[in-house]
Amino acid sequence: MKEESTAHGVNPEQLRRLFRIGRDTKKPGRKMNGDQQKAEMLYRSLSQTLPLDKSQIDMLPPTLSQLCRSIGLLAGETITEFLSNPSTDISAIERIKRYSKELSDRAESKAEHEVATAIYYAAIAHALAFHGERITRFSYEKLQASFTRLVREKWIPRDLSGLFKTAGKCCKERAKS
Repeated sequence: MKEESTAHGVNPEQLRRLFRIGRDTKKPGRKMNGDQQKAEMLYRSLSQTLPLDKSQIDMLPPTLSQLCRSIGLLAGETITEFLSNPSTDISAIERIKRYSKELSDRAESKAEHEVATAIYYAAIAHALAFHGERITRFSYEKLQASFTRLVREKWIPRDLSGLFKTAGKCCKERAKS
């Protein structure tokens, strides 16, 4: 009787690499400090795809709608790709903002809350920097202060920090006028 593969099409070399990655991430005695932990959480969060909006799921036929609810993800671009692409549609940026607000509300730790808040402000920064739109009720002064604080955080990656700097400059200019 022929044995069926349980590797789901993953070749032996790929399996070895996956096992090595898993093994290397769980080294005993290797503790991450708070900034490293937040940096890792932020990286993981930004690497995810943006979940479908409830309104989009509700428009689908029931069977497909149920599948999307159980999968919970929109295949395609990651949150990082949306935020770093100047031509990303503003509606997608607003979805990221709403999604990160939900993550912040559900956060179980201070670190999770800070990461979700950083993504929230990244969406606002993107809208300001690339679309010239303010997608929040916060004043330009308050936004500039928040962006400045986020730029100083060591756990914020360089590309996101650059987005915050650009948005901060936009806020400064608009606050003057």
